[in-house]
Amino acid sequence: MFQVLCGAVAGGGAGAEGALGPGHTARGNESRVRRAPQPHHAHRGMTDEEIDATASWKRSHWREMQTILRREGSQHDVVECCPSVLEMVAKKGGRTPTGLYVELYEDGENKQRLYELSCAPDVADKPCRFVDARLYNQSRCVQKYSYSYALVRYSSATEMPQRHRPEGHFSVPGSGGWSMDYVIVRAGCECQITPPKRKSAHRKRFERHRQRKKNRRLEEDDDT
Repeated sequence: MFQVLCGAVAGGGAGAEGALGPGHTARGNESRVRRAPQPHHAHRGMTDEEIDATASWKRSHWREMQTILRREGSQHDVVECCPSVLEMVAKKGGRTPTGLYVELYEDGENKQRLYELSCAPDVADKPCRFVDARLYNQSRCVQKYSYSYALVRYSSATEMPQRHRPEGHFSVPGSGGWSMDYVIVRAGCECQITPPKRKSAHRKRFERHRQRKKNRRLEEDDDT
C-alpha cells in the first residue's frame, strides 16, 4: 500500500535535517504539466466542442495520474502531489529570520552543509498532481521555507546591537566573530488551492438581468 501526499513540508524550528532524518531519500519525479480547459462562464452554456474537449482532457489526465501512481508507488511508500528533492548544500551565506544576510562558516575544505527540501525541477508554480479536475487550474505547487541552526558571522553592514539579537542567537567565545543563529532553508513543496473569487451581489444581479434579457430575445425569436 502507498499513500498520496499533498504538501510535504519539513518540520520547522529544529531545521530541515532534524525533521527529515538521515534516511530520507530524494525524489524528483514530476509529470508533464498540462492546463485543463478553462471553465465556462456561468452566463453561457458550453458548446459541444468545449464539452468534448473537457471530457477528453479529464480522461487523459486521469490515465496519466494512474500511470504515475503505479510507477512511483512501486518505488516509494508515499507519492507526492508536489514532488520534492532532498539536497545537501554548502552556501557562502544565508538570511536570518529577520532578513539580515550572514556569512556561513567555512574553513578551507571544511564547509558547513545544510539540508534543503526543494520543489523538483519544473514543479514550482505549476498545478498539483492528483487534485480534483475541477480544482486543477486553481492549484499550484509552492516552495516552503523553515529555519536551520547554523554557525554564522555578521558583517559590519549587518551587525546587530546585542540587545536586538533574537532568541537562539549566541556568540562563540574566541571564534573570530562566529556565532550560532537561525538561517532560512527550503523545507518542502506544498500544494495550495486558491478558492474562486466570490461574485459581489451587484455582479450577480447584473448577470441575472442580462440573462433575463437574453432569454426574452430568444423567446421573441421563437415567436417570429
